[in-house]
Amino acid sequence: MAESPAPGTAIARCHCGGVEAVAAFPSRFCAHCYCWSCRTSHAAGVVTWIGFRREQVRFTRGEELLRAYESSRGTIRRFCSVCGTRFTFESSHGNWAGEVHLPLALFVTPVDREPSVNSFPDERPDWAPFHELPG
Repeated sequence: MAESPAPGTAIARCHCGGVEAVAAFPSRFCAHCYCWSCRTSHAAGVVTWIGFRREQVRFTRGEELLRAYESSRGTIRRFCSVCGTRFTFESSHGNWAGEVHLPLALFVTPVDREPSVNSFPDERPDWAPFHELPG
């Protein structure tokens, strides 16, 4: 059965389905991140994030399953304690304060934008794919 989120929203879900969030549009950005911290915490060459103001994201299932890890001072990454899916990035620093960033791959319904930025491309290892962006 197809997902039917409320108009102007999208649904993100962890691998086991225990944690679910609804994000309200508009999103603030969608970016491929090549930084060492994102790559190692996700065990991936690149992580694609979509960012929202904190008040635009609401957990509809399983928030109690999330565990937090302070990956650097003032930066919290949350993950599902059942399946290990990385779910949020939240930082108290600069432009990211007051935001929740969710991995684009967790969305089971369409979002309002495609990736348009490459963040920290200078940290990309040679073996990791690079995403050329239009414009």
